[in-house]
Amino acid sequence: MSYIVMARKWRPQTFESVVGQAHVVQTLKNAIGANRISHAYLFTGPRGVGKTTTARLLAKAVNCLSPQEGGEPCNHCVRCEEIGGGGSTDVIEIDAASNGLVDDARDLREKVRYAPVSCRYKVIIIDEVHMMSNAAFNALLKTLEEPPAHTLFILATTEAHKVPATIVSRCQRFDFRRIPTKEIVGRLSTMAAAESISVEPEALEVVARGADGSLRDAQSLFDQVVSYSGQKVTAQDVVTVLGLVAAEVFSGLVDAVSQRDANRALEIVEQLVSGGADLRLFMKDWVEYWRRLVLARAAASPQDLPSLAGYRAEELVRQAKLFPLEELLQVAKVAAATDDQLRYTQHPRLLLELLLLQLCAADRVVSLETVWTQLQAMETRLASAEPPAAAANRFSPAPQAEPAAAAAEPEAEAPAGEPALVADALEDVPPATYPDRVRQAWPAVLLAVGNQNRRVQALLRDVTVANAEEGWVELDCASAYHATGLEQEEARRVVEAALAAELGRPTRLRVKSQAAAKAETEAPATKQDFEEIARREPLVQKTLEMFGGQIVDVVRKPPAGGTK
Repeated sequence: MSYIVMARKWRPQTFESVVGQAHVVQTLKNAIGANRISHAYLFTGPRGVGKTTTARLLAKAVNCLSPQEGGEPCNHCVRCEEIGGGGSTDVIEIDAASNGLVDDARDLREKVRYAPVSCRYKVIIIDEVHMMSNAAFNALLKTLEEPPAHTLFILATTEAHKVPATIVSRCQRFDFRRIPTKEIVGRLSTMAAAESISVEPEALEVVARGADGSLRDAQSLFDQVVSYSGQKVTAQDVVTVLGLVAAEVFSGLVDAVSQRDANRALEIVEQLVSGGADLRLFMKDWVEYWRRLVLARAAASPQDLPSLAGYRAEELVRQAKLFPLEELLQVAKVAAATDDQLRYTQHPRLLLELLLLQLCAADRVVSLETVWTQLQAMETRLASAEPPAAAANRFSPAPQAEPAAAAAEPEAEAPAGEPALVADALEDVPPATYPDRVRQAWPAVLLAVGNQNRRVQALLRDVTVANAEEGWVELDCASAYHATGLEQEEARRVVEAALAAELGRPTRLRVKSQAAAKAETEAPATKQDFEEIARREPLVQKTLEMFGGQIVDVVRKPPAGGTK
């Protein structure tokens, strides 16, 4: 065939033209320049990111008759042309998927014993090396560790974890990375300009998004789109040919979720199904859209983020402001979980519709900034409704009688107007009891404890204030587990410090558990009685519900110095 596909036509011929693998290219060029070439290399990474291409470039560079500055091959000498055209007898490429048996490894071991015919090095490139059998790996092991001085092994694989550790330890390993979308777009743009193809920037973005970090896949997809649309490529052409979903659909679904419009969301799903869209592929791309929304909401300058620059950046920033950051995080987690479920279900449409109904019916999450603003406003209202003197003495002992001379002094006249009215109104309000004051301050105590110790805060969630007097507070725990946890020295210290800060004086903590006291007084005599008491424990109930278990046996902890 006279036509050469773009993936082959635009295969890099120099290290500098390799896209997205600067860490590998620079290391190899330095090794070639310093003549520190290893006897074996292992190239691993996703498909289509340049592993085999780099292996061929390395084979040309070590055998080039006129190497360029920096370790680059000249691509003009006889050796470079032979290797580049696949006609060199000293560069052997093996596909381990079809030549991975022990007999193939033994044959290869015999070939490397002979010196190269015309090149400086005999280079053995084994692609998909993880497909070799264990016997083949064992047959190749000794040769790979101590090959002849004229032999260079390059192993390439997409699944390095399947290569035996004994093989990996004898190679220099290079991990190839997924190529960023921005670099794929730049490479496609260069190709389009050289081929005199007019293409919309959004079209290149959609192609790069569909390639999932693989430049070879992006080139193949672009070649397919050009065959459909000719020399002028639009974003709609890409969406039509590749069966992808336009970005406007993602944007419309996000707007429907923000407006809690379930009907609109279900209509969009119906349009996707009617248009033949792959819902699994759609869900994968939609999760990525939510990830970009999270980044746009969290970043101080979203326009500066590489993953948001350019394509629809303004739309992402606009939609990110429709949600608090906390809600975006929750939605992204739920969407990612649904994406995992879609991989194994036979009913992808049902799961997608259930997700959208859940998002549209969920209560809005209030941001922490809003809660903080509301607390400050409440504090301001409370402060304006109570005189400063009363607020200062709210948790202080009653003042003693003043001397007669002080009592005889004339009282200062109260300013006319609203303060006098407030004072008169407060006289009609009965003074709150000390337990009531403690209960009013309890939310602030929980918040202060949570800032110091989350575990202790969790123990206080099912606790009530049973009684309180000056200098001590008694708590009633829902279970003996909570009571035991709060009686520990660290927990007691944190809670007492928070109480002292909120009540304005040192406060001791007393802990009791009605459930434990009731269990002690009832003194169950049978195993069934013990099981019933254990089953009523909140912690046991949650454990049974979470793991779907059942109570096998119950052992009662004896009191100090007692027996079971």
